[in-house]
Amino acid sequence: MNFNFEQLSNNVRSVLRGEAAGSVKFIAAGLIMLSIWVGVSFTNNKLKQSKTALSTQQNRLHTLLLLADEYKSIAPTKKNNSNANTDVAAVFAQVSELMKLGSRVNRITPDGRNQSVEINRLYAEELADLQKNLASRGVRFIAAELRALPAGNERLFTISAIIGPIS
Repeated sequence: MNFNFEQLSNNVRSVLRGEAAGSVKFIAAGLIMLSIWVGVSFTNNKLKQSKTALSTQQNRLHTLLLLADEYKSIAPTKKNNSNANTDVAAVFAQVSELMKLGSRVNRITPDGRNQSVEINRLYAEELADLQKNLASRGVRFIAAELRALPAGNERLFTISAIIGPIS
């Protein structure tokens, strides 16, 4: 069995020139198959790129939603920021009742939109809770005078403050 390269090249030339019977149909079929293969490869490549881009966008959206939820939990709500709707006296009454301050609240007097308050015998944790509870309801300390009094091994605080809505 001898392989004759010259005869093969002559046969290929005759097919490409259209001299052999059915060579035009053969070349046309080859070109059609080649164009189908190129089209499928191109479409497959674009599909892979689209899937990758979609996955990336979904991950970005998920991250953005997580950040938005985290921001919502940190940021005060519109209700708390509304100056006109915050009744400082009512909020202070709710917080003092919640914290059972009772007779330790020495004074509550209105001061325009704000309230002037004096609270005696507060532990440090209670003072921090008071500030946190007021802030969560849209009220803040505008000005405060804090006095520390010794009580055994601990200190009790007396606070005179002006509280008002969060601006």
